[in-house]
Amino acid sequence: MKAAYYETRGPARTVLRVGDIPAEEPGPGMLRVRIAASGINPSDVKTRSGNSPRPQPWPRVVPHHDGAGTVDTVGAGVDPRRVGQRVWLYECQIDRAGGTASEFVTVPEGLAVALPDNVSFDVGASLGVPALTAWFCADRAGAAPGRNVLVHGAVGAVGFYAAQMARLRGARVLGTVSNEEQAAVAKAAGIETVLRGEGLVARARAWLAATGNDAAQPGFDGTIDLDFAANLAANVELAAVNGRVSVYASDTNLEPAVPVRALMRRNLQVAFLLLYTLPLKEKRRAISDLTGWLTREALRHPAVHPYPLEDIASAHEAVESRRHVGKVVVRI
Repeated sequence: MKAAYYETRGPARTVLRVGDIPAEEPGPGMLRVRIAASGINPSDVKTRSGNSPRPQPWPRVVPHHDGAGTVDTVGAGVDPRRVGQRVWLYECQIDRAGGTASEFVTVPEGLAVALPDNVSFDVGASLGVPALTAWFCADRAGAAPGRNVLVHGAVGAVGFYAAQMARLRGARVLGTVSNEEQAAVAKAAGIETVLRGEGLVARARAWLAATGNDAAQPGFDGTIDLDFAANLAANVELAAVNGRVSVYASDTNLEPAVPVRALMRRNLQVAFLLLYTLPLKEKRRAISDLTGWLTREALRHPAVHPYPLEDIASAHEAVESRRHVGKVVVRI
């Protein structure tokens, strides 16, 4: 089968290759999927570049956790009726050398989730890590009727879904964006936003006042954050007493100073999230909710930016440079 792979870690254009490698036959409890599209996440490019603590014990790695396609064949113990089923995939490269940047991928059957007919393979390949992370962010932030939730980076792959999921749970949601173009994307999905940068706290407080928030105790009941270190001061200042903060990244600084007293005064609960180590039982809850929302077309999806498999190096560079607003996928 044709696949992209690397044998050493380093810059995308230096280490990524496209060529023919053997396809894996599915063993008991596994199935094989013919891939239509493969989604790229920041964790994928960090692992390939060597900027990740994940080990690489294999001589050759096919990258990418997420993807979408059609079940090709199944192993013993898997319902044969799954052959021909449209599916989306997640966490395909956990403790494995074979990811979705290939014509076929063989995975445990639980990692292949039925993809509703109304959802394209490009969108299916964009779900995985972003959509599941977003579900946990909204859950840990306590998104519910009557609660105000602040979502940083509301048009990013995770933030775009998280803001919508918080609204679907009944919360009032405010997103932050970097420019008017991003604000327009969020508005089309029904997400109110304010600009980041100087004056963010004042703008967010003005939004709280306009929503009828108690002026004597203003604040966000939940915050969803993509950069813990950079946004920490603003998040503490804007948090309601007994609020919650869910964090899924801190790219500017992985070891920031933490204002313990300020956090304690507000009784803040801070949850740090890494999808790969979250409980399987809760992932099944997330998948159930996500399937319902997809079937009802209740979610808008990030813009998809496709690249051919042969140009996977450019696709990785696009993710690293944040060239696009939305999601980068590789079409097989």
